[in-house]
Amino acid sequence: MENWDFREWQAALGGLDPRAAALVGLAAAERIAGCLGDERFLRHGASAAEVARDLLRECWSGAQGGDGSASARIQDLAGRLAGLSAEYETLSMTDLFHSYEPLAGDGDEDPDDGVPDLEEFLEEAEPEGAVTMHLDALTAVGEAAAACAGGPWDGALRCLQVTAMAAEQHDPRLPGPGAEVRRQTEDLVSVRAVDGGRLRHLATRLRTRAQADAAGWLRATERRGLLHD
Repeated sequence: MENWDFREWQAALGGLDPRAAALVGLAAAERIAGCLGDERFLRHGASAAEVARDLLRECWSGAQGGDGSASARIQDLAGRLAGLSAEYETLSMTDLFHSYEPLAGDGDEDPDDGVPDLEEFLEEAEPEGAVTMHLDALTAVGEAAAACAGGPWDGALRCLQVTAMAAEQHDPRLPGPGAEVRRQTEDLVSVRAVDGGRLRHLATRLRTRAQADAAGWLRATERRGLLHD
């Protein structure tokens, strides 16, 4: 599957053991989470980056045979991450709002005429550039975690979709994003080739490779403008 196709992936993951489907999504989340090492993200998102790392760690622990309480911890961390993601988006867009010069009134006009309203701006503005990459990474981690916590396998599908679409925003020659769809396909082949009892061993290999690919995602994100490309 050289080009990412929703229906193909839906059929592919639907035919897997839910634990295997979750593992494919988790590897993708680990890769794109490299975006969260961007120093510009850490300015407002340091807490989110920490929670995302803890969440991924818990997911991998569960996939590699962790204790039975992993699901509850994953759900708790995922809820915290969702709140921090929304907070990061608001803070980033507020920065953009404050970067604009207020429009002063002329003559007898009300001095507030023409000055943009922050609340209205936040309702209408859309994230751009590297901020979009950061938010996509947070979304992917949350979706992967939902599948790892015993939820529907379609959390893994949404994670793969978000990650593949984010990869399309980068130069395809860059490491990390440039290899993302191929990596997803390779991971799918790998989980299909093992029985359920060996998934925990496969998880270790997938995690190691995904962590190496995460560095490419970080470098690619650092090349993008923060809020404008």
